[in-house]
Amino acid sequence: MSLLKIPLILSSAVAVHVALTPPHAPSKSEVVHDTFNEWVIIQHVRYGLPISKIVYWGISLAEIALIVSRMTDLKTLPSDVPITRPFILGTALVASAGYLRWSCFRTLGHFFTFELTARKGHQLVTSGPYSIVRHPSYAAAILQYIGVTVLHGSATSWVRQSGVLDLPGVKLVLLAWLLERTITVTSLVRRINQEEEVVKSMFGDEWQRWANAVRYRIIPGIY
Repeated sequence: MSLLKIPLILSSAVAVHVALTPPHAPSKSEVVHDTFNEWVIIQHVRYGLPISKIVYWGISLAEIALIVSRMTDLKTLPSDVPITRPFILGTALVASAGYLRWSCFRTLGHFFTFELTARKGHQLVTSGPYSIVRHPSYAAAILQYIGVTVLHGSATSWVRQSGVLDLPGVKLVLLAWLLERTITVTSLVRRINQEEEVVKSMFGDEWQRWANAVRYRIIPGIY
């Protein structure tokens, strides 16, 4: 069963990599308001995203290496963890978030990592995932955050079971990474109102018709 984990681990790592790779760096024109909240998001794009990808790939490759080592009967290394329900759920959420993020990229062609919003050149984009919710890229970020937390933070996860947290500095690095992700996701949710004000001022009645048709911002039927 452990061998089946390898493609699943790789799929979640690739999904995270895709979701955290912006098509281009943010420009000054893509800053909604010059606030602390906006500063947090900009710093996350510039520094947090590359660090997050390195940390996630490190965790994923370490678990894969451990699975391979057990196949070669290296008994001195800690045992790997079997496939569990939290692992399957977390992987599914992370993979779904990666696909949603990729769909946003494909629909817009190019846009700021955290959408300024559904904008392509000077046209309001209302197709693809933007026909379901008004901020699908933010929805992907939240979905990924939940998925990663379930996948690696559950009591049965490899991170919790393998003893890797007892290595010097590992727990501190992962806690700092989790804090950074929490602050970023919170900042994204707080950004929505300001962002919609900007886009509404740009597109006026066209935006209002889209908002009337697509009532929900992030979660269909809820918010």
